[in-house]
Amino acid sequence: MVRILIIKTSSLGDIIHCLPVVNDIKYFVPESSIDWLVEESFADIPRLHPEIHSVITISLRTWKKNLRKKTTWTGLYKAIKAIRQEHYDIVIDFQGLLKSAFFTLFTHGDIHGFDKASVREAAASYFYKHTHTVSKQIHAVVRNRELAAKCFQYDLMDHPAHFGLEIHNITNFNLSERYVVLIHGSSKKTKQWPIGHWQKIVQFFNVLGLRVLLPWGNLEEYEVSKILRKTSTNCLVLPKMKISDLANIISSAKCVVGVDSGLTHLANALGIPTIGLYMDSNPYLTGVYPNIKVPSVNLGEIGVIPTVESTISQIEAII
Repeated sequence: MVRILIIKTSSLGDIIHCLPVVNDIKYFVPESSIDWLVEESFADIPRLHPEIHSVITISLRTWKKNLRKKTTWTGLYKAIKAIRQEHYDIVIDFQGLLKSAFFTLFTHGDIHGFDKASVREAAASYFYKHTHTVSKQIHAVVRNRELAAKCFQYDLMDHPAHFGLEIHNITNFNLSERYVVLIHGSSKKTKQWPIGHWQKIVQFFNVLGLRVLLPWGNLEEYEVSKILRKTSTNCLVLPKMKISDLANIISSAKCVVGVDSGLTHLANALGIPTIGLYMDSNPYLTGVYPNIKVPSVNLGEIGVIPTVESTISQIEAII
């Protein structure tokens, strides 16, 4: 049995872009056991993958804000202890940052990562025993898959990408109607679609007889959801939810329309017809990645805002 540790700590979209690596490894290295090191706030995602043996969590974002608290150092000690007690044959840092490379210091086994020219922070490459060249001008999913292929020396050829998530629909949130999910919230204002555009999309789904569900992650997103709810009686603002509960709801949606957000990538990974809206990032590098099971579309690019008309046209095409 080959023991493997994947290091991909954040963010939600980046973690999802790394999921196909798990299926690749299990296909080409069937006698393998895979653990995953991840931020606690995103741990639900690797836990939804049936081929992940164990999930080790850290809380760097919280720890950085509370350096003087005893709980911070206790948490760090527990994380390091959990990493140290396992004897891995292969450790792969897909994050490529100093903060992720730091944790490789406490692992046992051969450490792999991107080389100096390929990694996100050049200094991180000095932590790895084996470094690999992977182009930065390819999609993040392909970058991750190619790094793993070089670590284990297998040839992907035409082997398709599988995200591998499994949802068991265990939720107390009862939804009997057909519905869609609109993901309007993003960490950057420049990635957000105009509210007026969203209102027209809500009205379009109302004509189709589809309920519109509106998730949110902070107070600002909640206020936008309330504005959209006033557009039509077919809107429902969801309560604040964990990622696993949102995954349950998204997994039964008719389709998802969303900005450059981790939840939009989650919808695609769950096999839901997905339209990604891009205004301030390059969809060729980090867009919704083609899912062989369902149609997925990216609209817009840096400096180009998708129109309502083109979005509705794509909605009609995928549903």
